[in-house]
Amino acid sequence: MTEVPNITLALYAQTHVGMVRAGNEDNFLILDLSSGHSWIANEDENHRLLTYGQGYYGALLAVSDGMGGALAGEVASRMAVETVRDRMLQLQAHEFYGRIAFHERLRLSIEEANFLINEESNSNTAHRGLGATFTAAATLGDRIYFAQVGDSRAYLLRGGKIARVTKDQSLVQQLIDAGQITEEEAETHQYRNVILQALGAHSTINVEVGSLSLRQYDTLLLCSDGLSGKMHSDEIARIVHSAPDLKSACHELISLANERGGEDNITVVIAQFSGAGLLPPEDREPMVPDVLARPSDIPTRIDLSEGDDRTKPLGHTTTDPAAKRSTQQIRTSDAPKPSGAPDKAGAGRRGPITAVFGRDDFEDEPEDSAAENQAPAAPAETDNGQLRSGTPPGAATEASIGAAVAPTITSADDPALTAAVKATVRDNPDFRRQETTSSNGFKLTPLRMGMIVLLMGLLVGGLILARNYLQGKKHEAEQKIQLEEMEKNRQEVKSRISTLRGRIDNLRTRLARPAESPRKEEMRKQLEDVSAEIEKAAALPDDKLAEAKSALENADNIIRNLEKEVESLSTLRSPRAVFQLPVHC
Repeated sequence: MTEVPNITLALYAQTHVGMVRAGNEDNFLILDLSSGHSWIANEDENHRLLTYGQGYYGALLAVSDGMGGALAGEVASRMAVETVRDRMLQLQAHEFYGRIAFHERLRLSIEEANFLINEESNSNTAHRGLGATFTAAATLGDRIYFAQVGDSRAYLLRGGKIARVTKDQSLVQQLIDAGQITEEEAETHQYRNVILQALGAHSTINVEVGSLSLRQYDTLLLCSDGLSGKMHSDEIARIVHSAPDLKSACHELISLANERGGEDNITVVIAQFSGAGLLPPEDREPMVPDVLARPSDIPTRIDLSEGDDRTKPLGHTTTDPAAKRSTQQIRTSDAPKPSGAPDKAGAGRRGPITAVFGRDDFEDEPEDSAAENQAPAAPAETDNGQLRSGTPPGAATEASIGAAVAPTITSADDPALTAAVKATVRDNPDFRRQETTSSNGFKLTPLRMGMIVLLMGLLVGGLILARNYLQGKKHEAEQKIQLEEMEKNRQEVKSRISTLRGRIDNLRTRLARPAESPRKEEMRKQLEDVSAEIEKAAALPDDKLAEAKSALENADNIIRNLEKEVESLSTLRSPRAVFQLPVHC
């Protein structure tokens, strides 16, 4: 058996409901793949996992942020962490799957979680539209593997530096990559809640996987967007480095996010790696994971059953809403809410992820045939399952516009994005993938959605053109001001050169008069030298006008000194002085 490197993990995890929401839809997973010990958010703190030595099969850490409204978000994140936990343990012990690369087993486990969540969403009307983000970091030996779906994040702290090692699968991240907006603008962008992928949106998903080498005292931080949306990475690094221990760091990070509003659930997982099995960090080593593409020979579905063509759920995940509410409430931090804090059920809650469209949702089809083959749309529901009354006509259409913007901007060359139209308005539970009929009879068909996408694309394109036009006008005005300033400086330099030349000619004339002075020749030489400097300044191009002005200022000082010295020579002060000398016979 391969020798297991000496690596120790010290870690802690904490989740909090935040200051606004009534329920916690976040979850986390800590799993020792060698012993099978695990810790998820609804369980008591597992002391065996706070500090332990990494075994032969490695370790797995993950954060999942559920969405879907009512109980569905909690169900989705729980299904995600439990399915990945169970499948990872099963696959490593399986005769066939145990020979597959470690990171591919992680990818398969997340894909299986996606399939089961999607199946639950389609089969259970109470969970229609449920989904979850999933960010995982798995270690094996001295390598760490990252898997990403959605916009939860993983950060790596090494040698006083911090780097985000996962990329958000969101609309604003695509705009940042395309150079349309900056990181600062993304923080307040109107579509900052639009994600491009989520577990449960479709029966298949593309899991982004990357890998890095672990180094001595590397610190890993995973979090939901309830934390990353409230502070910058440098703030996170400062708090982690200054905290006396990892538990204190988790608590301080969550407390600060709550102080800044706490509108979302907040989850943090922190782990530090040490031991003789890790090399010390190198100063210039980049903290950028290598992307690991999915090999073509890896199966697309896990099949552990006999005589069945697909894997059955393991039975660990309970999806009955009543059972969840009574026996499996997510445990949160004991930190109390401030008096007077809002406690609105579902306030700021993420809506169903079914706004992530497949490409076939935008294909043209006859509206009549589509209506015949489709069941009537279910009435809109609130988060507590009651029928919603007084919904204004076209509300679903307005909610869908934000999601429809994404296909007009994002790149179709990315294989991870061509399978879907890449949009979901997570904070709007009114939006549905199915046809939606408003109270005035308007049906939001795929064809009409395509028209909305086209119109929004034209609108965005027009805004971009207008912005570019205004920027061009501003640039022209700035150039005009620069040219006027340059012309002013040019005329000033010419005028000064002309004045200095006249003063030099006057000094030459005065030095040519008869007089006895030991300084006369030296003054003439100084005069010629300064004249040469003036001519050099006159020959300088326009982009060196500042240099010319400086040279002329120096020449002016020299000429002024020479003029004073010439004035002091009494014999040179007046031509009549020659005739006033006494005459000796």
